[in-house]
Amino acid sequence: MFRQLALRVPAGARALSTTASRSNLARMQIMGRLVADPEIKTSVNGKEFTSYVVATTDYLGSREDRASSAQTSTYHRIYAFGDKTDKVKTLTKGTRVFVEADFRIERQPGEDGQPPRDRLLVSQRSVNVISRPKPVDA
Repeated sequence: MFRQLALRVPAGARALSTTASRSNLARMQIMGRLVADPEIKTSVNGKEFTSYVVATTDYLGSREDRASSAQTSTYHRIYAFGDKTDKVKTLTKGTRVFVEADFRIERQPGEDGQPPRDRLLVSQRSVNVISRPKPVDA
């Protein structure tokens, strides 16, 4: 009796869910400040996209020692395509943002006998402005 029911479950269905299983997922969240104004570029296919860099700060050591511990910054180059470029174009250097993005690692061939390098490609899914930089009085 139960054997017949087990055979009728679709291969892509999950046991405790009514939705089909998703494919593999590589996603990240980044919160930091824009290092410079976003750059509008054109791909080799003639499509416009936007590139921008967000800096994040990591503190070395324990949470209690943050005031006296060393910090290191990481710079994340993020690409926005299609209608996702509209919001990014309005951002300026110093804007604090929260970015949700997909990513993949692309292997680039080495030049002049150098070994190949891996490059992290980060594609924006969404961006939310946390705060804008204070205007500088001239």
